Amino acid sequence: MLPKQRGSVAMALVATVLALAACTYDRSAPLRGELAPSPEPTGALYSRVMHADGYSAPRSSVSVYLYDTANDVKAVTAALSLGFFCLLPGPFCPRPVSAEPDEKGLWSLEKDELGDTTAGLQATATLHVGDAEFGPNTTLVLPESGTGSVANGEPRRVPDLVYWEPALTVTGKDGLLEVSWPAATDVPTGKKVTYTVVSASTGDAASGPLLLAGPTTGTSAEVDARVYADAPSELMVVAQTTAKIGGERVETAYRSAGVAPPGDLTPPSRGAECLAEDEASGQLRPAVSPCPITDGDVEWDTDGVRLPGVCATETDTTGTDATGSASDGPAGEKECTEPNHPRVCVVLPEPREVSLVVVRTPFDPVGQQVELLDAQHRTVDSRAVKGDAFDEVYPVRFEKPARIGVVCLQDDSGAGSGLSEISIW
Repeated sequence: MLPKQRGSVAMALVATVLALAACTYDRSAPLRGELAPSPEPTGALYSRVMHADGYSAPRSSVSVYLYDTANDVKAVTAALSLGFFCLLPGPFCPRPVSAEPDEKGLWSLEKDELGDTTAGLQATATLHVGDAEFGPNTTLVLPESGTGSVANGEPRRVPDLVYWEPALTVTGKDGLLEVSWPAATDVPTGKKVTYTVVSASTGDAASGPLLLAGPTTGTSAEVDARVYADAPSELMVVAQTTAKIGGERVETAYRSAGVAPPGDLTPPSRGAECLAEDEASGQLRPAVSPCPITDGDVEWDTDGVRLPGVCATETDTTGTDATGSASDGPAGEKECTEPNHPRVCVVLPEPREVSLVVVRTPFDPVGQQVELLDAQHRTVDSRAVKGDAFDEVYPVRFEKPARIGVVCLQDDSGAGSGLSEISIW
């Protein structure tokens, strides 16, 4: 896959993960309404959104999409989406249909909005709160219902969308945290409930869910938040279970509201200068400052790390290149070759014990190595960058920390322009 295609896939993932944040809801509605009445059959699908104590949740958005048995991957994807909506773009994620609950928490959708209501479906409700980027979220995955009243055109009752709203306890410092939560006993569950701790960045650097710990059947987990410290984020716990509700086997994911991790998790490498290996001479030379892979901006910077004299991808109204020669393109454009540096390095402000290096890249890191260098730029230790393609965040740990001042990413295919950030701890 080409780099531009890889980048497009990564952006599509982010867009689908955050799609529910843009759903319509009544911003003036209270977080808690009245006791939610039992819904009357109406439309093609109907249900209610409520807190665990039975009170309605008017300030919610509901999203529904259908799947069929010929494409069960949709059901699997939905069940494993950790309450963030379907994680695969394109045909595996049909555009959802949105509903806005009324002041009693009741909602419904008509057949002309949905199509075949006997198909399997995913229904997701999100409570929009004011003090967290990510509010409580409940996702139900229902199987196909091809018999009985639904097949005869009767409205289909979706099980209650009930929010799990645990108080998360987060303790620890320097990014090494203990997260604990109460068991999900006040919401519908099956015999087994597993919990997963996730993180998602907020604000301008918003991203999809990142697994921190789990799944576990316990109610606490140790979390190394340094891995995701490049951007402001919130921690959440997702409870997943399978329950039998109204005679149907329902896959359920309850996501807690987000909480900010404690402390300032600014890596010691923030704002550090960089070096780049000159491909011709093999020498490490000071790169153009400021270095884009240490600035905390986790968006992919196409300029990358470059040496002085290497043009950047910027407009040139004179129609000349960085050396003053006429460019090959029309005036106002500059023809640039992406930098190809076998190594790019971060120079720490002062030597320190390094135990963790976090590499962010939208591309597959296969073949890349993190190297720890001494003052003479000799390799002290190295580890391969491992992970699945398009994870975007790749932690590299050193069991025996070394006191060093330079950390490099080695990549014979050229690492200069494929990085979003490197954080050193």
